[in-house]
Amino acid sequence: MLHNQERQAPPNKCHAQHDLRTGDNHTHVVVTAPGYKPETVRRQLKAWCTRKLKAIHPERRVFGAEGRSRRWLNTQEELDVAIMYVNEAQD
Repeated sequence: MLHNQERQAPPNKCHAQHDLRTGDNHTHVVVTAPGYKPETVRRQLKAWCTRKLKAIHPERRVFGAEGRSRRWLNTQEELDVAIMYVNEAQD
């Protein structure tokens, strides 16, 4: 489990973070990254998180599985729905 200072999203001037929610074993993040494919953004986020987690848990070799949801949010409504899901539909 991550502490508050470890839950910070990676700094990236190309990504605008709209929401972030971390659970015991997964993370949801909503970002806009114009000009980047969702797979590229996920790979960058996962790499950043893995580096942070390795520093805390050097004995572990694997952190997480392949990401499940990577999708384009093309309208403000789609962005709002994704943010609402992260905020309200997670336990």
